[in-house]
Amino acid sequence: MLNRFIILKSFVLIVLIILQSCTQPKKVRVPTSLVKMNIISPYSVDLQWQLSSSNLSHADSEGLLLTLSKKNLYFANLNGLVTSAFIADKGFWSSQVDWRREFNESITSGPVLAKKSLIIGTSKANLMLLNAKNGNILWKTELSSEVLSSTVLADDDTINNTVYTRTVDGKLYSLNIITGKINWVIDHQLPKLSLRGIAPITYYEGTIYVGWETGKVEAIDAITGESKWQTQILVPKGRTDIEKLVDLQAELVVKNGILYALGYRGKLAAINLYNGSLFWAKEVSGHQNFIVDDNALYLVDEDDVLRAYDLLNGTMRWKQANFKYRQLADLAFYEDKYLFLADGLGYFHWIDKLNGTQIARAKYKAPESFSQQAIRVLVVNSQIFMMDSQGYISVYKVKNYRVNN
Repeated sequence: MLNRFIILKSFVLIVLIILQSCTQPKKVRVPTSLVKMNIISPYSVDLQWQLSSSNLSHADSEGLLLTLSKKNLYFANLNGLVTSAFIADKGFWSSQVDWRREFNESITSGPVLAKKSLIIGTSKANLMLLNAKNGNILWKTELSSEVLSSTVLADDDTINNTVYTRTVDGKLYSLNIITGKINWVIDHQLPKLSLRGIAPITYYEGTIYVGWETGKVEAIDAITGESKWQTQILVPKGRTDIEKLVDLQAELVVKNGILYALGYRGKLAAINLYNGSLFWAKEVSGHQNFIVDDNALYLVDEDDVLRAYDLLNGTMRWKQANFKYRQLADLAFYEDKYLFLADGLGYFHWIDKLNGTQIARAKYKAPESFSQQAIRVLVVNSQIFMMDSQGYISVYKVKNYRVNN
C-alpha cells in the first residue's frame, strides 16, 4: 500500500510539473564563465587515488555521505554497496579497498560513523548498524518507509546510546544504538508536494531540532519525543501546489546559542533555541547545507550565488555571483581564512571569507572526457575528498606554491 501511495504521489508530481512548465516560460540556467584572476593561483591539486562506484544525481544522493575515521574513508551507493577504503594512497585498487559489503537494496542514507560502527539507511525502510572493521551487520530494524535522512547520534551527559533518523513518509524515529530497538516515533503530516530528500536532524543538549517539509522548525525533547515548540518560517504562496512548494532541506545549525535555518523559496532565519521566536529573518532561498564560523554564516542560494550574513543581525556582508549556475557542491572551510567549493564544471575554488573575492582556483582531473558534477565534498587539512555524479570517489592533495616555493 505504501509503495502504491509513493508511486501515485510521484505520478501526480510529474503531471503538475508538466502542466506548470506549459504555463510559465522556462528559465534557462546558463553557467557563468569563469572570471579571469588577476593573480596566479597559489593552489593546485594532485589526484592521489580514485575508486569507481555508481552514477548519482543530487536528487537521489541527498542522504549519502563521505565519512572519515582516522585511517579509513567510508561511502555507499544506490546499488547497495558499502565500501571502506584506506585514506593513504596504496597504489592499486585491490590494495586501496579495505572491505566492501553488498546489500540487496539501495543505500539511501549514510554511512554515519557512531561508536566505531556505521549506520546506513535503505530504500526498503531498513536502518542497519554495521561493524566498521568488516561491514558485518550488528542489527537491522525495519522502519515505515525509505530512509533518506542521515542518522544523528546523541551520546552526551543528557542522553546516551540514542540515534535519530527520518523516513520519507514524514516519520521521525528514536532508536537505541546498542540494540536497534525503537524508543518512540513521531508522525508528521506531509504537504502534497516536497523536494526529494530530507533535512538532517540536529541534536543539541537534550533537544532535537527538525526542519519539516511544511516550512516549520520544531524543537523536540530527545528523551520523550514531546514537542517543545514549533515555528513557521516558510509560508506557502501562489495558486498551484508547485507555486506553494516550500521546504527545509538544509541542515539546521546551532551556533552561540542560536539556531539557524535556511528554507527553499523562503527565509534564512535566526531562531531562539528555547522558545522558537525569531531574532531576525532574511529573504533568501536555498536547499544546500550552509556553514558558520564565529562571525558569519555562509551559504549557496538556489542560483549558485555565494552569500555571507552577519550572525548577530543578519546583515549581508557580501555576495559573490561569479559562480552562478555552475552547479556548486558542498561549501566548506579551508584553513581559517578561506571558503572552499567545487563546481560541476571541473574546478575547485578558494574564496576569502572576509570579502568574497576569489584567491585561488584549480582544475580537478575528471576520469572521463565528459564532465563530472561534484555531489559531496569533504575537506580535511590539505586533502579533498569528493563524490561525483559519474560515481567516482576521488582524493586530492592540495599543493601550496607559496609554501613549497
